Amino acid sequence: MQKINDIFQNYKGIIDTTLREGAQYRYSSFSLSQQILIVKFLSKIGVDRIEVGNPVIDEVRKNIVRLVQIPQRPKILSHIRNRFSDIDLAIESGIDGVNILCTVDPARLKAMHLYLAQYLENLRKNILKAQANKLEVRVSVEDFFQANEDVAMKVFQFSQNLKVNRIGIADTLGVAMSWDIEKRLTRLRKFLSTDIEVHFHNDLGQANSNAISAIKSGANWVDTTLLGIGERSGITALSTFLAALYIFDPEISKRYRLQYVTQAENTLAGMIGKEVPFNLLTNRENGFAHKAGIHLHALVNFGPETYEPISPGVFGNVRHLVYGTEISGKTDEKTVKDFYQKYGKS
Repeated sequence: MQKINDIFQNYKGIIDTTLREGAQYRYSSFSLSQQILIVKFLSKIGVDRIEVGNPVIDEVRKNIVRLVQIPQRPKILSHIRNRFSDIDLAIESGIDGVNILCTVDPARLKAMHLYLAQYLENLRKNILKAQANKLEVRVSVEDFFQANEDVAMKVFQFSQNLKVNRIGIADTLGVAMSWDIEKRLTRLRKFLSTDIEVHFHNDLGQANSNAISAIKSGANWVDTTLLGIGERSGITALSTFLAALYIFDPEISKRYRLQYVTQAENTLAGMIGKEVPFNLLTNRENGFAHKAGIHLHALVNFGPETYEPISPGVFGNVRHLVYGTEISGKTDEKTVKDFYQKYGKS
């Protein structure tokens, strides 16, 4: 296993976007009271930033006005387009920062009746206006991994010269692999010193792995959502990323109160009317379930660490030893009770 100095030396924080990307999940429709509860859970866990939607939507703007009044919370950032109306309404809503999404797609620029030079001039005005209002600013390019890299770099360098807080890159289609991440990030870091934020979709099941590869290769901030919910197959799950952080560097993970993660993700699952996915460690029934005879034998005789990379109690969950099945071997009820008495369920 690699040392933390090789993997997380660039890491600065988590930007949770459950209230923006997560709202794009098919079954999401968060009421204001649910949004407040989500912010409180994320604050309790200790995520570093929270991203919300675009205040050009009346209902979103009204909710933002309420959310920013919550005490003892992380900074709340609004995801907006490179448009004057968006920045004005973001400022009006009382937000702490803006995440400005840009396009370098010639077809989209043409549809907006803009040349790239005009688009960059609009971006300059929006960045300066945000900064004049003491807002944190990130500039990203949509679908960076499919975009024209030379043009995207122009946007990034232009933004860096204006001293934005972060540059954002997204794998919007969810098809990038770890070697793509390493190659692109290494190249970006030759030209950019500004913090880099990454946003990975999970269509090929690589979102968490890609986030770790990105941090190792020079990125600083990772976008997550509770349960990993989002458009299509979602993005990097908060619980899974925090688990990786805990395994590779328990010291950095002490910044976060991991014991609330299971409760937070199960609460969100209730909001959307779905079960916590069986393959997440926050699933209370299966996240730490052991059934195979060889596993049960090892746990009973050598302790939980033989088949648990993380103790379930770290994330506020419990373990289950499943016996009496055709594959559970000789483990019986008494053996399981003795195990729980010695090691506990968490």
